[in-house]
Amino acid sequence: MTYTVNTLRTMTRSCEQMRDRVKSIVFNPEDRKTLDLTFGPQLAGELIGRTPEALSKAEKEGRLAPPKQQGNGRRFYTLEDLSQIRAALGIHPGKAAHEDAVVVAVQNFKGGVGKSTITKHFADYLALRGYEVLVIDCDPQASTTTMFDIQPESLLDDEQTLGQFLSPRSTFDDFRQTIRPTAWPTIRIVPSSLGLQDAEWDLTATLREGGQAVREGLQALRIGISSVIKDFDVILLDPPPAMGFLGLNVMAAASGLLVPVPARQLDYLSTIHFMETIADNIEILDQHGTPVDYGFIRIVCSTYSPSKPGENDMWKMMQATYANFLLSQPILASEEIKNATQAFRSIYESKPSAGHDTYKRCRENLDAVFGEVLHQVRQQWPSTSSTVAPLASVAA
Repeated sequence: MTYTVNTLRTMTRSCEQMRDRVKSIVFNPEDRKTLDLTFGPQLAGELIGRTPEALSKAEKEGRLAPPKQQGNGRRFYTLEDLSQIRAALGIHPGKAAHEDAVVVAVQNFKGGVGKSTITKHFADYLALRGYEVLVIDCDPQASTTTMFDIQPESLLDDEQTLGQFLSPRSTFDDFRQTIRPTAWPTIRIVPSSLGLQDAEWDLTATLREGGQAVREGLQALRIGISSVIKDFDVILLDPPPAMGFLGLNVMAAASGLLVPVPARQLDYLSTIHFMETIADNIEILDQHGTPVDYGFIRIVCSTYSPSKPGENDMWKMMQATYANFLLSQPILASEEIKNATQAFRSIYESKPSAGHDTYKRCRENLDAVFGEVLHQVRQQWPSTSSTVAPLASVAA
């Protein structure tokens, strides 16, 4: 045992040192990530829901502040400018104040299907369009937490963490205190902490007590979210790739389910087991006084390479199998996404790593995918369910 433990710890320390070296190259981990995003009139208009001509007219009439200009006279806008324009024009893309946030779990048991990448990109996509977003990283691996520039190690001595909140052994019960800011003005995050795996074990121990203890253990995350459910438009859950008590908490808290499935045979086959297990566990939750009824369930084909015959065949099979539950647009495999995530960023906060056309195609593809998910989200709010046309089509 000593040899095994010492070997594993030695490899862990070596990996941690290399990880820190990689981070020091990409960005100074002591500094917070900053966003340097600017938008030309066309893109700004699309994100706000107005034409460039309408923005220009409002600026000339004094309803909007004069735009910033480059040295060549071209107008541009910052992320903060977009928020100010929405406020000045009375544009509110999200839910009504009395409505609840839609809680979307990006769930699949299999690792490597793109859960964290999709969660990060969807959060940034929503933020660009003015939605208030909370990301909750429920995976002890903390990939999403790292992409939002928070080091899980920094939470080691922090008592106000998700792990502490979920653990039945802890007295910490203020879920709001687990929420941290990010570089995005409208995105907050509940980061994964090193104690999250301990919380899983503590929750599992409630099985010995049975009854009320089990029910409270299954509803812990749902109860926490209920305290902030009206503060956000969308809450994104990134669960662990396993169905323990953490996974059950995610299932119990969600109101919508987004399932990433790569166009590969093994991933397709494992998803069959995933669907059956999800159904079985929903019945278990119901038996323990925790009913679940999702407003929508959608499958998204992730990391799809249409030029590969095998994946093309799998895409066709997925279309035949999942029918209306499958998003019509797959997420295309892209070096742009890979390069962005290696730099702990999303496409939406990165510059092109290859040609501009490649970057543009990648971004347009993601916009199309997330636009379909956003449509499902807006259908859950009575105030927007009958007005779900793309915002960019709204006239000034």
